[in-house]
Amino acid sequence: MVQGDIGSFDTRFERLTRHYADAIARGELKPGDRFPSARELSELHGVGRTTAGRVHGTLISMGLIEHRPGVGTFVLELPAKGKVSVRGAAGVRAAAENVVATFDQWQSRAKPQDLVDAVEDLRNALR
Repeated sequence: MVQGDIGSFDTRFERLTRHYADAIARGELKPGDRFPSARELSELHGVGRTTAGRVHGTLISMGLIEHRPGVGTFVLELPAKGKVSVRGAAGVRAAAENVVATFDQWQSRAKPQDLVDAVEDLRNALR
């Protein structure tokens, strides 16, 4: 299970969502790994169950985790090219945040193709 500093974003919900989405993208949490329950997230990070449930719902809508009733929640395989599947409002937001983050890194380390890919993901999310 991933632990530690989860960065400094606006809300606990956003911090946790980004933290776990990034951990999955980096391969710290691999496809098939058990993902913490909402109760476990709540206890592990000191957030309310409502916040932990929203994190779960957002990661599910992004196609990163899957809940199997009576079994648990598990990390899913990332789509081709390591791109996050985007569905719904949360997915559009995640894609837009990716465009902004890639643009912010433009001068330091992002390649032009990274920005093109991020914008294409956003276009797909808006369809």
